[in-house]
Amino acid sequence: MELSEVFRESLPFSWACYPSDVEIVNFQPQGYNQIGASGLCPQCGNKSYFRPVTPLYAEVQGNALKACSAVQCEVCKQFAIVIDQRAQNLQAPYSFVAFYPLGKPNDNVEPAVPKEISDDFREALRCRWVEAHKASVTMCRRSIQSSCLAQGANKKNKLVAQIDELATKGLITEPLRRFAHEVRLEGNDGAHPDPDGLDNVTQKDADDIIEFTREYLHHVYVMPAKLAARKALPPAAAKP
Repeated sequence: MELSEVFRESLPFSWACYPSDVEIVNFQPQGYNQIGASGLCPQCGNKSYFRPVTPLYAEVQGNALKACSAVQCEVCKQFAIVIDQRAQNLQAPYSFVAFYPLGKPNDNVEPAVPKEISDDFREALRCRWVEAHKASVTMCRRSIQSSCLAQGANKKNKLVAQIDELATKGLITEPLRRFAHEVRLEGNDGAHPDPDGLDNVTQKDADDIIEFTREYLHHVYVMPAKLAARKALPPAAAKP
């Protein structure tokens, strides 16, 4: 059993950190016998340096030398474990393999977004965290359709017509209509198998669609809520 599997089984389940969130910090003295890391702390959420507090434990696995060591977050002072590997060459630096405890997704959605819509978008964010890109864009599409129905679009129509209906009624702007259609199209690719290969959804696709969906929800729900809150203030309180 590999080191990463040992720690995966011994630690509580959570959502995995993206490798891009943490970087290995190699120390040259004594043949890299200490390894630190930098990145987002899964425990306090701050960007931090993780100081090594133990020597490496290492073993040969295949053509690589895999190692792990305990580290401490310089911000919250909580402990973690970093796993890394390098070629069997004393001069080769270590590269990132895994970091524990595992992180968790940021699935926060502005409270102005209605629950039946924000629940779908939160699920899209959680899907993206585990790199389920097809599921992520499909849930974004669902949140857009939930929004269309909540705004009174004809539930008997398909989403393409529901989006255009809202634009025709002046309930969404032309840029929002285009955002919504892009989410719809990519969501279709995620939801429907297609032998021509057009159903492939990449990480960038998922990130773009999440951004479009967030902007759509922001303009449809968050900005009107902020304006309403301002209008509710007494005239003197609304001015700086």
